[in-house]
Amino acid sequence: MTIAETADPDDVVQTLYLSLLGRAADPAGLDFLTQLVNFEDPAAVAALGDIFIASSEFQNSFAAGSSENFVRSVYFNLFDRNAGTDEVEAWTDRLDAQGLDRADLPAAVLEAARESDLEAYEAKLFIADYVTDQTERGGYLPDALTFPALRSNDELYADLNRLDAEYDTLSLEVVGASLDARPLYAATVGTGEASLLFITQQHGDEPIGTEAAMYFLDFLAGDSELARSLRDEVTVTVVPRVNPDGFARWEREVGGERGLVDPRLNNNEIDLNRTYDPAAPFTADVAPESVAVRELLARLDPDFVFDYHGQGNYRDAEGELDTMSVLWPTNTGVDPAIVDASKRAVAAIAASLEDYDYDQLTLYPGAETASIARNGFSLAGTPGVLVEQRFGQEMTELARGLDVDYSALISALALEGFITMQGLVEAAADGSIETLDPALAEQIPERSPSVRYADLYSDDSYGAEELLIA
Repeated sequence: MTIAETADPDDVVQTLYLSLLGRAADPAGLDFLTQLVNFEDPAAVAALGDIFIASSEFQNSFAAGSSENFVRSVYFNLFDRNAGTDEVEAWTDRLDAQGLDRADLPAAVLEAARESDLEAYEAKLFIADYVTDQTERGGYLPDALTFPALRSNDELYADLNRLDAEYDTLSLEVVGASLDARPLYAATVGTGEASLLFITQQHGDEPIGTEAAMYFLDFLAGDSELARSLRDEVTVTVVPRVNPDGFARWEREVGGERGLVDPRLNNNEIDLNRTYDPAAPFTADVAPESVAVRELLARLDPDFVFDYHGQGNYRDAEGELDTMSVLWPTNTGVDPAIVDASKRAVAAIAASLEDYDYDQLTLYPGAETASIARNGFSLAGTPGVLVEQRFGQEMTELARGLDVDYSALISALALEGFITMQGLVEAAADGSIETLDPALAEQIPERSPSVRYADLYSDDSYGAEELLIA
């Protein structure tokens, strides 16, 4: 089986760029090659691979060396992980002793790949497609296709201060402190009339929104024409990690410590996302983190507040995993006008993802509890929206000692989150967030059934190194 038998021409060319050159396709090259090659002809596709291998870019790379180097390079470029010894030996033998052509290796590796590797490949393909698309549009580009790890608290603080030093358009302030005296930063960009507040990681083991927020701040504070125009219309404030103590505890669990307070909670074992009922406010000695958020909300009086979280794995009947779930306030005491405003914002999130095949957006089945952020914020007068992204189960398994490199998946989810943040700001800037039909939000499908991590992959259990070559 070849790549061409399982993918459209754009994916074939993008896969060759990824696997053989380690980068996203440039727009002109993608367009030219998809027009040039008859993708219904396996021989033509194989010849296209030979063109990549003969290129000076490939010939000057690490992959052009020994067969072992080539196998290692293809594995890392496709799956963002190092190939195991058995994998390297088996594929090297296929190349050297069994006559497998180098140009055919990416397709052969993909055909034999386990499900978790295919998931990483799909994540990298999404990122590469985004980079190619935004290169053509002159849009925001990440520094690299993937980033190697989640930011620690110290790394987050250093990166926020770096952005503050690099961009005159961004202002950084400390708006509070956690129970362990870790600072709670808020970064503000823009001077426009419309005002949005984003908060992330109220639960310490739900970090994807934080990584998305760092992409977002880098984009919005930057010097692109789009960023400049958005800053004139919108003022955006981001609190990129509300529960740093919980995240620090998760890191300690990854390091082997046990018996710690659940990383989801603050150090007083309080779920910060249950502290926002305006009729029963928590005090700073119990939950200073959420007090800081409430005080910031009262000071800014934004038009919307968006609360980014993480959730488990949910898979539909076709086997596709939900990547994001969203919801508006559902407490019956919320003003219907605020509910409608929140639904319009949810519709804007859905619209922002329409150009991308990677995402699967669903509705979160949330409760009406007044103390939940989206409900409490809305009861206090600000339309609130919940955004939940997958990766919760993976965080739990990593804390239990699972040794799997999830950099491709994390990077793709962070990019997805960033796309929604940018889309929301664009909708606020052009006023469309006020004119979208709230009923559009109700058309988003319900969240899929839950799937246990142990049942997530049918051909590899907890990342076991099992080579599947027919």
